[in-house]
Amino acid sequence: MANNQQIAEQVLAAVGGKANVSSVTHCMTRLRFVLVDESKAADDKTLEAIAGVLKVIRAGGQVQVVIGRNVDKVYDIVCERIGLEHAAQPAAEAELPQEKQKLTPKAVANNILGAVSGSLTPVLPVIIVAGIFKMVAVLFGPKNLGLLTAESQLYILCNLVNDAGFYFLPFFVAYSAAKRFKTDPILSMLVAALMLHPTMLDIVAAGEPFKIYGLLPMQLVNYTQATVPVILVVWILSYVHKWVKKVVPDFIRTIGVPMLTTFIMIPLTFCVFGPICNEIMSWVGSAILWMNNTIGVPTIVVVAAIWPFVIMFGMHVPVMMALLPTWMEMGYDAIVSPATIATNLAGIGVELAYALRAGSRENKELGWTCFVTHVTANISEPALYGIFLRDRKALAWDMLGAAAGGVTMGLLGGKVTLFSGVGFPFLEFLRFGEYSVPGAIGMVVAFGVSLALGLVFGFEKAQQKN
Repeated sequence: MANNQQIAEQVLAAVGGKANVSSVTHCMTRLRFVLVDESKAADDKTLEAIAGVLKVIRAGGQVQVVIGRNVDKVYDIVCERIGLEHAAQPAAEAELPQEKQKLTPKAVANNILGAVSGSLTPVLPVIIVAGIFKMVAVLFGPKNLGLLTAESQLYILCNLVNDAGFYFLPFFVAYSAAKRFKTDPILSMLVAALMLHPTMLDIVAAGEPFKIYGLLPMQLVNYTQATVPVILVVWILSYVHKWVKKVVPDFIRTIGVPMLTTFIMIPLTFCVFGPICNEIMSWVGSAILWMNNTIGVPTIVVVAAIWPFVIMFGMHVPVMMALLPTWMEMGYDAIVSPATIATNLAGIGVELAYALRAGSRENKELGWTCFVTHVTANISEPALYGIFLRDRKALAWDMLGAAAGGVTMGLLGGKVTLFSGVGFPFLEFLRFGEYSVPGAIGMVVAFGVSLALGLVFGFEKAQQKN
């Protein structure tokens, strides 16, 4: 098995070397490269032939190299080879200009997805930490085990960490988006701070007309937990800042550039782009409510069945983060989150069945590796790319198990009230809060159905050597 250094060096060479890397980030399992010239990178088969690489996905303007649970170590080595300054502010773009991209619908969609995903992925640790602290409060709090009272300092602290993580989420996203769009992170965070300022929230709560600079009417919008509007605003800021630096004379640049940029961005944020984005997200929220009230359980079944493909194309983070404000406002999610939890448990059932039914030692090792990785680290990508995409039966059992679990949750009224993973798949029932019993039953059904299907009907590749 290749070590992390070999993986990093071979992957870096295959994507065109350090001069071709515009930026690189990582999520739980993937290196996400934005390249100066994607044509200089090797094809997917060459990249996937590197020992330690599970899969390559090209989506959202990124070359996503799936590594697995040691991705952070490989990432550190890649950054070391590139140079931290280069990674943060690449000079290669100026040296190797890209051919202007044609604005096809596919290109536009990829760019939007890449921008959203690239801005949200770096803030996932905040969400994870907030979720774990909340899990402690839920599990040991007065509504469950009762080991912590509502007045307990530990209980208060756990809720404080969770609330701070989600309340200030747009602030963290602003910094990440600024890095993604190569603009000033401090000014970006200043705009986000204005959106989250208590006085601004008081103005919104009062519901009384408010004019920016006494001239421009401000739309009364609460931007707490709003990530997508912040990404849009920072993207606009990147162009405004670039233009301001061109027009402001050198002798007043230190004061003039940040002042003029902020002066322009305030009305653009609160009167134009923030409200527009918020309105679009409100439509999304209304659509979710309509599906929940009108279609109901079938919606959960569909989402559960297709979720592996959503993960495959790297769209799971943008989708979940875009829906977060709606869930926070409602206080629960009865569709997407239950469906994803059902999918997660169904995948574990398939992995265990694959490990038990595999005829070859190599396939047994693959099954057990995927199972252990998923159960202990909540990472599903090794199974997704190592088993499900190569074995149609495995994928079918996963989808059927997820659908069965989703149906059960929907019929029993399971609703997720904790909008962050808890670290271990079998503890996901804690996310259902007061609906933990329906959630737990649905999880058992998803796991049991996929496990039974795999054990009874077997797999296409389980008797073959890889």
